[in-house]
Amino acid sequence: MKQPCKNCPFKKSVEYALSPQKARDILQAITHDIAFHCHETVDYSESIKNRVTAESKLCFGAVLFLENTVRGGCRSNVMFRFGLMRKEFKLTHLRRDESVYQSFEEFLEGVSY
Repeated sequence: MKQPCKNCPFKKSVEYALSPQKARDILQAITHDIAFHCHETVDYSESIKNRVTAESKLCFGAVLFLENTVRGGCRSNVMFRFGLMRKEFKLTHLRRDESVYQSFEEFLEGVSY
C-alpha cells in the first residue's frame, strides 16, 4: 500500500460517521504510540472484535495525517517507526496528493456525527 484505502476515515472525500468519543480515541491512539491499522485489514468477525492479524497493515491515512499535523510526522508514533523499520512502507513512496485532514479539529468536525 502506498496510499490510504478508498474508505479511509482520514480522507476528506470519505463520508465517515464516528461518535465524537471514537474520533477522539483514534487521535489519542495515533499520538500516543499505539498502532493504528487500516480498518480493511482488521478482523471484525462476530466472534472476534477488532482483531489485528498477521495480514493487518498500518493505516496510511493516519500516516499522512500525522505527517501533516504533528511535529516529527508519523515518526512521532513508535509503532509507525517500527513500520518504517520493517519496510512496511516508505515515506518517499506515499502518495502525498491524497486529500487527508490537515488538523485535529478538521478531522473531529469531518468524521463526527
